[in-house]
Amino acid sequence: MKVNNYGNIKDVMKAYQTRKNEGTSRKDAPVKGGEDTLELSVQAREIQEVKSALKDMPEIREEKVQQLKREIAGGTYRADARKIAEGIIEERLLDKHI
Repeated sequence: MKVNNYGNIKDVMKAYQTRKNEGTSRKDAPVKGGEDTLELSVQAREIQEVKSALKDMPEIREEKVQQLKREIAGGTYRADARKIAEGIIEERLLDKHI
């Protein structure tokens, strides 16, 4: 196959180059416009506060771990089935809520 007319290709390349040059000059120009504002709902602010508080808490409560180790080693540890069940239910309800 032989292509004889290169004129259209040259026009397309010229338009592409012009468009490309316009894009570069636009990037350098300062952006003008209104300032964006963000207003958080009360619930969103509360969530941020809780997240912040959780970040400050240690992941593992070392003193609790040591106490449990001592109780288990001494044979004095007694699991409270009611507390465990309530904790599981509460956690499940929280998961549904979130």
